[in-house]
Amino acid sequence: MVAAVLLWSLVWAAGWPGTVRAKVVQDFQECGWFFHNKMPPQGFLGRSRLRICQRFKNHYHFATLYRTDLRIPVYSAYRYPCSMGEREAYRPSPWFHEPQIDNQNADSEMRSSTKARSTKQATDADYQDSGYDRGHLYPFALNDKESATATCTLTNAVPEEHGANVKWYQEVEAVAGRLSRVCRKSGRTMYLLTGSANPSRTKVNNRVSVPRTVWTALCCTVSPEPEPDHNRDPCLGDRAPPEGHDVLLYDRDFSFAFTKEMKPERAAKHLTVRELQKTLPVEALFLRCRGTSDSDERQTFEEVEGLIGNKIINPVNNTGSPALRPFGHEAAAVTFRSVCTYLLVPGRSAVLALSQGVLHLAPVLHGAATVGALLLVNAFSILINNPRDKQGLTPLGYQHAHA
Repeated sequence: MVAAVLLWSLVWAAGWPGTVRAKVVQDFQECGWFFHNKMPPQGFLGRSRLRICQRFKNHYHFATLYRTDLRIPVYSAYRYPCSMGEREAYRPSPWFHEPQIDNQNADSEMRSSTKARSTKQATDADYQDSGYDRGHLYPFALNDKESATATCTLTNAVPEEHGANVKWYQEVEAVAGRLSRVCRKSGRTMYLLTGSANPSRTKVNNRVSVPRTVWTALCCTVSPEPEPDHNRDPCLGDRAPPEGHDVLLYDRDFSFAFTKEMKPERAAKHLTVRELQKTLPVEALFLRCRGTSDSDERQTFEEVEGLIGNKIINPVNNTGSPALRPFGHEAAAVTFRSVCTYLLVPGRSAVLALSQGVLHLAPVLHGAATVGALLLVNAFSILINNPRDKQGLTPLGYQHAHA
């Protein structure tokens, strides 16, 4: 009888998500909400891979598939918005590591990487004086509070040259962050995957593999419905302030992908998710996300490129392709409408006809005015910087990099 009770208790504890504390897990069920439709990517199977529900301060903050033979992550899965915890974000020193990779009976939360060596994962000592940065997969700056702090674990990092790390931030992380805010402004959730590929022969400290390629895929889709308390999605409790007026409103689902050969001189590439899947190659990164099928792949890609280019997007209808209009068109349109409605009430029908005609020409007028202004500024600059006795012009360059 006692044995039966004990067996029933063990089965109950294993089946009830709130009672399981292990972070190195058999599957991602404990932290499945970081994946679109709770489905991890398909096609990353292989030996020496561990699934980690990344736990810090009694919260799961993201999920990672980790290769113990290379001592680097295959990918990390995360969401926006999803900031948990009370404390402000900070960058720990040393970084964290996962105790259960080396000892399955160890504590379930990430801890400071004070060990000088580990047989199955990188340690902070591996990166010291190596000439390589600890390159985040899940970026520190996307979310906030303890969720940001939790990204500083070596199971979420790959060795990157400093110049390539800076370029990755500028060309991919910052752009993905902007798209994530656009997604949230429409009431949706952004699901993101960032991973490494093509391991090189170079190893940091003769232990930690240096990948040739880093990639990111994203899927913006409707937010999941709340579930019962025992399996509650903690990301739905994010109380971050609403996105600002500077964030574009684009009321459609979308997907997109980036990849970069991790050399400073190599520019990041923009791809569809299906193109990235063929490059890796894997079966599927997301299931049923707009832009991942033949019927909508190219249209979705062009629309997101328009968002990245800071264009105003006005969908023509619910099925047609949205029009991409130059930034500033909407401001000009509002001005004309205001003049027509409030200042020129007498003879309104004539003014309305005239203003409607001008509205159609607004993009052309805006572009012509912009080119004219640039020509005038350049001419004025030449006049004041080139006295008659000078033979040439020395250009002044400005470069800014985010470290």
